[in-house]
Amino acid sequence: MGVHGFFGTERYLLPDLWSLHLYTYACPLRLGEQTLPIRPGHVGLTPPNTPVEYAYNGPSHHLYVHFQCVDPPRGAPPVTTIPAMQPLGEDFARFYTAAEVMVSRGGGGESRAQARLWDLLYELVEHPATDDEATAAHPAVRRSVATIELRLSEPLSVQELATQAGVSYSYLARLFQQEYGTSVVSYIRERRVERARHLLQATTLPIKVIAAQVGLGDLQAFNKALRRHYNKSPRQIRNGIVRKSLAESRPLASPNTPLSPGTRA
Repeated sequence: MGVHGFFGTERYLLPDLWSLHLYTYACPLRLGEQTLPIRPGHVGLTPPNTPVEYAYNGPSHHLYVHFQCVDPPRGAPPVTTIPAMQPLGEDFARFYTAAEVMVSRGGGGESRAQARLWDLLYELVEHPATDDEATAAHPAVRRSVATIELRLSEPLSVQELATQAGVSYSYLARLFQQEYGTSVVSYIRERRVERARHLLQATTLPIKVIAAQVGLGDLQAFNKALRRHYNKSPRQIRNGIVRKSLAESRPLASPNTPLSPGTRA
């Protein structure tokens, strides 16, 4: 998980690594010679050695993976392309969760993480074209989701979210029910425990620090929330993950595709 936007515009260039980004905010992205709009629910793929410039509108969170590709062997099938930026519509939440598990190397070590990356890349190849305007969430939902992601460590009220989004409390509640099949409060609760699980698995931050970062600073409430959602304590979630150094990862070999990913969080 990356947190950016504290300094407005940021520029990057990775000589040897591809980048896969899952976005929950909106801003323009300058990719080489073209400008692409980022919106919540978009997935971006950046080739290596490509200048990238983000014009952030404030602190912005996105999930990312860096990986390597190799040139296809002579006589290999034609390379399949993936759009540099594409909306996933209603599939984004599921894709995001799968990517979180993959980045945290959820229980299977580096090889399992790389296999998950293969699955996600193939899914992007096969994902049907999406009419972004037709399938995008209501602007009030997009704004509320972005605010929730940015402020998980803070107290959040539905009324405040509705006011910031320019709609009434009841209308925002109906929009969330239509978009996610759940209430705003339940959505916030789920994002808190999902973020907590990710931090427990992917970092060595103290449990009390993680609890504070996801807005559940009371350790008893934090423990209770995780047990209710995952039926495990924070320590059980953390101890269930076998970590390896990224330097130990080896790219998967395949005779049928030029992709050979090694995940980096």
